Amino acid sequence: MAAPDSSRSLVSLVFPAYNEVDHAHAMVDFFREIAATHPQHRFEMLVVDDGSDDGTADAVIALVAPGEDVRVISLSRRFGSHAAITAGFAHAAGEVAITLTADRSEPLEAVGMFLDQWHAGADIVWGLRSVRAQQKASSMLSRMFSSVFNRSSELSTYPVEGPSQMLVTRQVMETLRTLPENNRNLLALVAWTGYDQRRIAYPQLPRPHGTSKWTFAMKLKLVVDSFVEFSHAPTVWIAAVGAALAGLGLILLVASLVLLLVGLGGPATTAVICSCVLLVGGLNLAGVAVVGEYVWRIGTDARRRPVYIIRRVVNLGAVGDVAEDAGR
Repeated sequence: MAAPDSSRSLVSLVFPAYNEVDHAHAMVDFFREIAATHPQHRFEMLVVDDGSDDGTADAVIALVAPGEDVRVISLSRRFGSHAAITAGFAHAAGEVAITLTADRSEPLEAVGMFLDQWHAGADIVWGLRSVRAQQKASSMLSRMFSSVFNRSSELSTYPVEGPSQMLVTRQVMETLRTLPENNRNLLALVAWTGYDQRRIAYPQLPRPHGTSKWTFAMKLKLVVDSFVEFSHAPTVWIAAVGAALAGLGLILLVASLVLLLVGLGGPATTAVICSCVLLVGGLNLAGVAVVGEYVWRIGTDARRRPVYIIRRVVNLGAVGDVAEDAGR
């Protein structure tokens, strides 16, 4: 096998995958298509198998041709796509890394736009979906979260439209290695690092097989993780509601006393007071729950458990056939 041309910059393509055996061919074919379209660069493919139980990792390994620079990283269980991408960045050897979906949701042209912005000086390039292939309700909620999160967090660089994929340079990847949060929104962490951040837009392609593994429960957890890690807005919102209810309670108390003094009190006044007590009590419990989320995550990060655990790494092609166990 010929030695790699060191004069061409190495670009790492990171594919997080969970039960994507049906898309193994699509991932490998996309990698080959990208390499053929951009011969001015060298490319390596990193597939991070996020605890799949359908043979995703073995299917990718079986498709790799001799000489192709491919690395398959198998995690010990499902840690989530953000942890999987974190593992991919930790094993990437490229000057830059681009995240891509296992189901080929990004058009080939998007890779070229990522690279163009990098060559223009960007450290971080956000990939935004000009057209979304997912359901309208899900798209609307995603955009709503991104907009609220942008305004109520410390991350003014977080795209209001909601980022889909990203390109990051080696410097950004090395910075991310120093950030140990377990309950992480990796996109928000990337935005937090600063650096030169730019944007590209492309239409999201429809998923050819199956349904997305990104469940509602996972989306909800990401929302909570994002606000807890980067914003104190939930506590401010609760404080504002509490102040408003206190004012309302004072008004109702005065009104109830007046009605009692003029002999117009009775069951209606009692019902109003009971409703206020239940409402305020429920909000108190909600406030305690929000504070509990912050405290729980402080405890999780204090325990310093690894963001992910690696069961096996298989290096193919330029590095040679090597299998090793590792953990982080």
